[in-house]
Amino acid sequence: MTTSNRPDHLGKTQTLERPRLRSRSDDVVVVECISKSYRARNLERQAMIENLLRRMLGMQGRSQQIRALNNVSFRVARGESLGIVGGNGAGKSTLLKIIAGIAAPSSGKVEVRARVATQLSLGSGFHPYLTGRENIFLQGTILGMTNHQVRALIPAIVEFAGIEDAVDRQLWTYSNGMTSRLGFAVAAHVQFELLLLDEALSAGDRAFRDRCTETLLKFRSSGATMIIVSHGSENLRLLCDRALWLERGEVRAIGPAVEIVDRYEEFVGGRTEFKNTRGVQSF
Repeated sequence: MTTSNRPDHLGKTQTLERPRLRSRSDDVVVVECISKSYRARNLERQAMIENLLRRMLGMQGRSQQIRALNNVSFRVARGESLGIVGGNGAGKSTLLKIIAGIAAPSSGKVEVRARVATQLSLGSGFHPYLTGRENIFLQGTILGMTNHQVRALIPAIVEFAGIEDAVDRQLWTYSNGMTSRLGFAVAAHVQFELLLLDEALSAGDRAFRDRCTETLLKFRSSGATMIIVSHGSENLRLLCDRALWLERGEVRAIGPAVEIVDRYEEFVGGRTEFKNTRGVQSF
C-alpha cells in the first residue's frame, strides 16, 4: 500500500492509504478521465422569443451545457463486482450507458475487454412490435450467439421471467413488470463476461427479486464480473466487492462496498461530511 497526504474539508491533513495498481491485463473495464455533457435547449416560449431576437440581431442563441459526468476514472478487475451509488442525477445511468457502448463520452477513454450483457432500463434494447420470443433472439444475436444457442436458452428464459402465456405476444402488450422480468432473464441467461445492471433488482414482485439476487450470487461465486446500479443498499452490500459513489457527476469516493454504502447512507440521512477510512479513496 502507498500513502498520500491531502487536506480534508476542515483543512486538516489526512493520510489516505491507496491500493497498489493491478496489472492492466487483470482489468475488464478501464475508465480514464471520462466526462459527458449534453446540450439542453430551453423550449419555453419566453426563451424561444429571446433566441429568435438574438438571431435577428446576429447573435447566437443561448444554450446550456449539462455536465452529466466530470473526470470519472476507475477500473474493474476480472471477477470483481462493483456497485454504483448516488442520488438522482448523479450520473449513474449515464456511466453505465457509456460502458455498454450505448452512449459516447464527450472526453476521456473507456476500454471494455469482455462480452457485455446489459439490463439498463425498462425494455432497453427491446422492440415493442416484436414478440417476447423474437426479442430474445434479437438480444442473443446482438451478443454474437447463433440461433441454435438462443433457441436452447428460450425455455429457461421464459420460465425464469414467468411469461409462459405471453412469450408469443408483442412486447407492447406486456406490463412494465413483465418487460423488466424478461429483460433480466435474458441478461442472466445469455453468454456474457461482463454484466451491467441498472435498477434491475427492483423489477417484479418480492419472489422474483429474491430469485434475481440468488442468481447474481451464483454469478459472483462463479467469478463473473458485474457492475450494478441500485438504490437497494442491502443488495450492494451482499453482491459487491467495491462501490463507487457518484455525486453530481463526479467520483466522491471508491472503496469496499460495505464501507462506501454505509457512508453514502450516512451522508444522505444526515447530509454529513464524508470521513475517510482505511481502504477508501475520497476525491
